Amino acid sequence: MKKIIVALLTGVLVFVSPIATQAAVMKEVVTQKQNVYSKPNAQGAIVGYIYRGSVIKYDSVSKRTIYRNVNGYLNTGYYLAPAVTGSWRAAVVTADALNLRAQPNASAKIITTLAGNEVIRVNIGNMKNGWYPIAYNRAGNWYWQGWVNAKYVVRVDGFGYDSLAQFSNL
Repeated sequence: MKKIIVALLTGVLVFVSPIATQAAVMKEVVTQKQNVYSKPNAQGAIVGYIYRGSVIKYDSVSKRTIYRNVNGYLNTGYYLAPAVTGSWRAAVVTADALNLRAQPNASAKIITTLAGNEVIRVNIGNMKNGWYPIAYNRAGNWYWQGWVNAKYVVRVDGFGYDSLAQFSNL
């Protein structure tokens, strides 16, 4: 009986282990400049930088980042926006400054002002009259409130890896 139980447990471990240890490589957008280190947890040398708006490959298990010729570890994942999560998409503000409104209209109360090239998240499933409900990042915390006019943002979920989503008004 003991041999049967050991054999069953061994069989289960063979099938479950690869699933539990698989890396979760995702397309992410950097919300603010990040140092990239040669070792995890900022214990290594800085091997490069990744700038706001960079579309990267990010392994959420190992914290390894790959962007162009920079390959290493981020000290934090707080400043990343997943390119796609359900109906939420990463986007970048194209205006020099964009008012975040309490309601989906231009006369609604202003909650805050978003900077040009700021990385936000927009909910494409709940757009109303050309306005997206959004989330924005302040000091590593996401705030899920407010509305922006869609004509002042560009979604970056369709951008390829190693892209840089930054815009300027010429």
